[in-house]
Amino acid sequence: MNRRKRWNCFVLAVVLLLQMCCGEMPRSERNMAAEFGMNVNKVYASDQLPADKSKKAAKRMENISGNTESTALPAKTVTPSATETAQTTTPPAVESPSPVPSQPGQTSEPQPTEVVDMRPESVRSIYFCGRGRHKVMVSWKKSEKASYYLVYRRTAGQGQYTQRARVQSAKYLDHSLVSGRKYQYKVIAVNDMDGVRKSDAVTGTYNNNTIVHTGHQKYSYKEMKGDIESLQKKYHGIVKANVIGKSEDGRNIYDVVVGNPKASKTLLVVANLHAREYMTSQLCMDQIEYYLENYYAGESWKKTFDHIAVHYIPMANPDGTTISQYGIKAIRSASLRKKLYKMNHGASTKIWKSNARGVDLNRNYPVRFRHQGKRGNMGYSGPKACSESETRAIKGLTDRLTSSHNLQGVVSYHAMGSIIFGGSGLGGKLQKDTDKLYYQTRRITGYASAASYHSSSGGDGNYLTYIQNIKRVPGITLEIGRITCPGPAWEYPSIWKKNKMVVIRAAKLFV
Repeated sequence: MNRRKRWNCFVLAVVLLLQMCCGEMPRSERNMAAEFGMNVNKVYASDQLPADKSKKAAKRMENISGNTESTALPAKTVTPSATETAQTTTPPAVESPSPVPSQPGQTSEPQPTEVVDMRPESVRSIYFCGRGRHKVMVSWKKSEKASYYLVYRRTAGQGQYTQRARVQSAKYLDHSLVSGRKYQYKVIAVNDMDGVRKSDAVTGTYNNNTIVHTGHQKYSYKEMKGDIESLQKKYHGIVKANVIGKSEDGRNIYDVVVGNPKASKTLLVVANLHAREYMTSQLCMDQIEYYLENYYAGESWKKTFDHIAVHYIPMANPDGTTISQYGIKAIRSASLRKKLYKMNHGASTKIWKSNARGVDLNRNYPVRFRHQGKRGNMGYSGPKACSESETRAIKGLTDRLTSSHNLQGVVSYHAMGSIIFGGSGLGGKLQKDTDKLYYQTRRITGYASAASYHSSSGGDGNYLTYIQNIKRVPGITLEIGRITCPGPAWEYPSIWKKNKMVVIRAAKLFV
């Protein structure tokens, strides 16, 4: 090779070396190299990245071993640079309790949806709080981990759940119910802060039927007990039942509280002191459900119940009611049955007024008590004041409300006569408040004054007398119905129309 050619090769070699250090060789220089017989493909093979070599080596190893579950790397590898890392194979996944959140400015592939139980912070149970027969407040315990909640609903036993709402708070107002249907709700807590996580679905059933039935005549203790349990389930948080004592035959004496149990004031309603007057129990239970259904209708009722809790004793004499409805044979205690048969002498028990020991509960209170009458269906005062377990339970609640819960007034329901007892000669503020309650209730019901009515007991041992004279609390007694006692079922609609607003209006009077 002559001197000129040697010089050209030297220059080209220098140029090639510089291009290899700085980047890809331009096409013109590739052609120049080819003209001088240089193997261009071999030169450019040196541009391959070490990671690519590692991939090919790994591929060869995989083909040899036939193992597709893992990728074996060559024993000798070259550490890739930061820009090369993205081209390397992904290392085996390592379990972690939760995905690492993305840093600001970084992008990552969407995480797959995974169902994760977030308990104990997740939804535990669904509660229902009535807002009328055609809408309901669905609520649940708040989850600290939840970003939001998904609420689903279906008609019980029919079709698929459909999503009704996505809510931030732990409650949902459903105002599209149909009366008489049963609905099933499903709530799922969702956390989307570190990947989508969902709690287990929690379900609850809401029955949009009326609970307290009033179309029949015999409203029994068993039916009342079931209604109380159903009302507590349906209207969680705004009604609560407490057992304040037992009857002589072991039945519960219930105190059903509507509204805020920690309210600064209370009102007490007592019904069915006399056994055959069990329509008063039906009336009180109907009032309870009506007030719960309309608890959130506007703000006025809720505000009233926030400030004054209404305590109901809907059936003060469950044993006597059982005797009046089903006879002495329905009493469970053999010794009580034996004594009852002796004192009744085979007479009809339909008009029975006393308890299972033959004591008239409305003559058994410690106010001007005197011994009167004899054991039987009515009129016997008992051997001494508060001798009966029912009297002690009612007196105990009355005393507790008076001393600790600011008892404002008492409404006592009896039957019959469509008249109202108030009070006179009480004096001062007690007389003024009693008159306010008395005249307001007369205007609502249209009932007449009981001023001309003369009781054979003269008020001795009487519950209303105990309320007014001993506890110094305003109180009235209403005698519902006109026909006979026990009252006929067909008369109830008229009684309901006159009395449905009596207790809520009485509560508002004392707020």
